[in-house]
Amino acid sequence: MEGNEVLKLLRSIDRRLALLTGPQERAVLDALAAEVLNTESRQLMFDAIDGTKGTSDLATIGKVTPRAALNFVTQLIELRLVRSVGTGREIIVARDDDGIVQWYLRRAVQPG
Repeated sequence: MEGNEVLKLLRSIDRRLALLTGPQERAVLDALAAEVLNTESRQLMFDAIDGTKGTSDLATIGKVTPRAALNFVTQLIELRLVRSVGTGREIIVARDDDGIVQWYLRRAVQPG
C-alpha cells in the first residue's frame, strides 16, 4: 500500500470512529457539564486546560479568584479528570481523556 492509500484508509477509519463514538462523547460532555462544569467560569477554565497554564492563568480566564481556580483544579485532580504535569510552585494540569472516560463509567454504574 502506498502512502496516499494508507492516509486515505486512516482518514476513513477516523471518520467512521467519530460517527460511532459521537453519541457517547456527547453523553460524557453532558454529564461533565451537569455535574462538574456547572458554571460558566468552570467551563471556561476546563476548556483552557492545556498542560501549560497554571492556576493563576485559569483564574484569569475563568474570571474567578486564584483560590477558586485552585479549588476547582484540586477537585478535577481528585476526580481524576486531569493529571498534574507541572513541577514548579504552581499547579499545572492536563486533561486526562482516559480518566474522563473512567469517571463517566464509574458514575454510570453507581446506584441511585
